[in-house]
Amino acid sequence: MANDGQEGVELYKEHGNKIDLVLMDLHMPVMNGYEAAEEIRKIAPSVPIVAMTADVVLGVQGRCEQSGIHHYISKPFDPDRFIQTIKDIITEQGDSDAEDPPVLDRDAGLKNMGGDLELYQQVLNAYFKENQDTLDKLSNAVEEKRYADAAQIVHKIKGSSGSIGANILYELSIRLQKAFKEENEREIPSLHQEFSKVLRKLLEEIAEIQSQK
Repeated sequence: MANDGQEGVELYKEHGNKIDLVLMDLHMPVMNGYEAAEEIRKIAPSVPIVAMTADVVLGVQGRCEQSGIHHYISKPFDPDRFIQTIKDIITEQGDSDAEDPPVLDRDAGLKNMGGDLELYQQVLNAYFKENQDTLDKLSNAVEEKRYADAAQIVHKIKGSSGSIGANILYELSIRLQKAFKEENEREIPSLHQEFSKVLRKLLEEIAEIQSQK
């Protein structure tokens, strides 16, 4: 719960890894709902933001879309319908996440290996083995605020991810490493969450490739 938009943004930055959906009042002091949604979108492109408003008209809908708000619940609302709407949005979001594009660009990775498929397979296997406990190590470092150690862990991932063709993770590693070096505790939670999600997906993709051999 937040008393205004600015407080809502700060709460999201701190607890974003535990938040599946945001209910956004459009008319708030300090920072209104549109502005708050825009700030949240900078760190969480896909979390559902739901406008809670009594004036769902064409102009409001257009401004909501521009601010990254794609769902609406009109006031006054029926509690049962409200709960069902929230369930539907979260289910829809889960289906959307399942359709995310692959993290690993195998063509790019193979090109980085000079087209040597056997070498590429060996590098993928080594990457998979080396990173079985990386997420646990990183989470421990973050929880203990050992940001220098965390930055070193991400630095190692950054180089090897770029080599195998995981450019999405490579770009994310650059941002997270920067946040650790600057001890930016406003950005670390959300970036750490996204980094963990992407690395976990990459390891699943490599495991699938290994099972096909």
